Amino acid sequence: MDSNLFNSDYEFLRPLTTSWLTKIEAAHKSRKHWKELADECMMFYSKSAAAMWNPDYSRKFWKGVEAPRFRISINKAFEYVAIMAPNLFWNVPYRTVEPKRPLAISPEMLPQDPMSQMYVQSLMQQQQQADNNNEIVAMLLQDWLNYTPGELPEGGLSGHSWMSLLDALIKGRGVMTTRPYIMPGSGRVLTGCFREEPENLLIDPDFKKIGQAKFIAIRHVDDYRSLEERFELPAGSLKGRASLESCWHYAEVQTQDGTANMHRANGQTNDLVVWYEIFSKCGVGARMTGMPDSVRNHLDDVVGKYAYLAIAANVPYPLNCPTAAFRPSGPNNPGATDAEIKEMFSWPIPLWQDDRWPVQLLDFYPDPDSAWPIPPLAPAMGELKFINFMVPWLSNRIWSSCRDFWAVAGPHLDDFKKYLEEGKDQVVIPVPAGITDIREKVMVLQQPETREDAWRIVELAEELFEKRTGMTESAYGRNENGTQDRTAEATAARSRAVGARPEFMQNQVVAWQSEMAAVEAMVARQFVTGEHVEARMGPLGRMLWEQHVMSSDVESVMRQMGYSIAAASIRRPNRDRDVANYQQVMSLFLPVAQAYGTQTGDFTQVNELMQKWGDYHDTDLSGVMFPPPQPPQPDPKIEADLQLAQLEMQGKQLEIEGKQQESQAKLQLAGLQAEQARQKLDADSAKGQLSLLFNKAGGEQKLMQDQDAHVQDMRQSAEEFQLQLAQQAAQGMLQLKQSEEINQAKVQATKAQAAAKPKPAGSKA
Repeated sequence: MDSNLFNSDYEFLRPLTTSWLTKIEAAHKSRKHWKELADECMMFYSKSAAAMWNPDYSRKFWKGVEAPRFRISINKAFEYVAIMAPNLFWNVPYRTVEPKRPLAISPEMLPQDPMSQMYVQSLMQQQQQADNNNEIVAMLLQDWLNYTPGELPEGGLSGHSWMSLLDALIKGRGVMTTRPYIMPGSGRVLTGCFREEPENLLIDPDFKKIGQAKFIAIRHVDDYRSLEERFELPAGSLKGRASLESCWHYAEVQTQDGTANMHRANGQTNDLVVWYEIFSKCGVGARMTGMPDSVRNHLDDVVGKYAYLAIAANVPYPLNCPTAAFRPSGPNNPGATDAEIKEMFSWPIPLWQDDRWPVQLLDFYPDPDSAWPIPPLAPAMGELKFINFMVPWLSNRIWSSCRDFWAVAGPHLDDFKKYLEEGKDQVVIPVPAGITDIREKVMVLQQPETREDAWRIVELAEELFEKRTGMTESAYGRNENGTQDRTAEATAARSRAVGARPEFMQNQVVAWQSEMAAVEAMVARQFVTGEHVEARMGPLGRMLWEQHVMSSDVESVMRQMGYSIAAASIRRPNRDRDVANYQQVMSLFLPVAQAYGTQTGDFTQVNELMQKWGDYHDTDLSGVMFPPPQPPQPDPKIEADLQLAQLEMQGKQLEIEGKQQESQAKLQLAGLQAEQARQKLDADSAKGQLSLLFNKAGGEQKLMQDQDAHVQDMRQSAEEFQLQLAQQAAQGMLQLKQSEEINQAKVQATKAQAAAKPKPAGSKA
């Protein structure tokens, strides 16, 4: 790249930030329709009755209509959330991690020749080792994933999931992000899933599915000091680039001199920075900008396809890679290398390796034509508006028609006015003389009654709303039309129909929670070390974490493990149903457990059944549990028989050892005999050679005498060796006979000792 750019103060990265801010603005516009629906659903859920009659809102939907006297709010949006949410998420889910099993291959499919069998055996041993390693990794990850939900700040995983579920029910989308974090004052790295407002998520506007998008962005608002600390920027470098003022800072500057408003007008009191995290799958985006050619082409090549940027409107460079990083700061620091630049622009958590975005979404009803979902309340919003418009006006009409209007003949006004205005009960009103019919002088004006059609149309709108949202009478636990079902099958069929929608939505919640568990496992594999898990798992757990989890391939954590949650762990508990089901279990298995305990004295299974029954009935049964079985007392006869059997076994072992010694002696004797025969053969051969020499030499007598003496010596040595071997064999036989006699004596003594002991009661003589 051009080094002259780095030596100047020119902000050559400004076109890059400007280009991304333009893309973010387009992403804002592309979700406008969803944002309007989400805001409207949120207003009907959380705002007061007067919100619908706010001038800005009323001008949009019922322009020129005067607000009614009674602004009643029929808050069916709140009822929808209050009934559906507990059925979808009740408790923190229990996470399960299981290794994916390899393909089961039948032995008949494998070659049968010996060489192939040896190779197959080695492969099976390798597979067994890999399976054992996966089991350990799954055990450690499962323990960690069920530990972190309770450590998460702001209510744990339950609190974050609950808020995100409300977003999904009201706005159509729940958003969670998974990342590592460190508690204040602690050095341990923990992992967790945090709720993110769906309004802060922005998606590439060129695509209708988030899976097809090339980038997403997450909006943040932080004070400039925390941003400087997060991205390791010089202190005060972002002070003049903040665009918002926090209430905290507003209160601080108000206590100073009277120049606060002047500084505020100049933007000097702003301390909050609006910035965006951008996760790109299409590179850093420099090629299509106005950056110098030498920079943009090289930057895209270095960073690659997957890039991370932190962009703020008033900052001319990415927060994660400021322009100063490119510039040399001295002879020992020539500027960032290509590897360092790539590291600055890399995703903090490389979830792109699993083709995931760093957000986990809960969408109940996707929109095929948009990357943004349909809020569950949106299809029924027309009926909800109509109900909330009509009921206040009908209430106003009823109030108006309930008032009394009296018509009094003019000359007699003073005669009746006082009595009519006072309105006391049982008042006697004097009638002036000359009036023969009071109805001719005083009468009540009857106002027209409210038309019944108005109430019918309101009831129709309510019925349509209930069908669109599933808020029928059965959802409230009431029978429709106030009638009982004639058969149990009709009740079961109605229950299945009513429960289909909540069960479908609950399956989506389960899949959402399972995805969060899988992503958190990947984060734990990358950021959590043995030091961080020791407080939870102990020193042995730390050793296993370092040996198996940290050394395992990231691919195996993503691909070889299955992450799921128990659907029952998030459901609302049904105590009556559980008690009824367990009563059936008790009636089936308690007699079997009791019979087993009576026969064996082990009532462990009975205790387990009793403990479960106590849990369902909130009763402590620990004081009435059966004690553990006592170990059996040894039988004297059995002990004596056991000792006798041991002695007999020892005698047989000594007998076997004696026979082994005898065999060894015979083997040694045979060896000595063979050696003697060989020596004799050598002597005869030597004698023949000497005789030949004597014949050739013509009677050399001296040589013959020497030969005879040598042969005589060899014969004498052989006889002595044979005598020694016979003596050793006789000595071995004598020792064997003595061992057998000692054995027999021990056996006889043990039998006599066992016969002398008293026999147990009930045994036969």
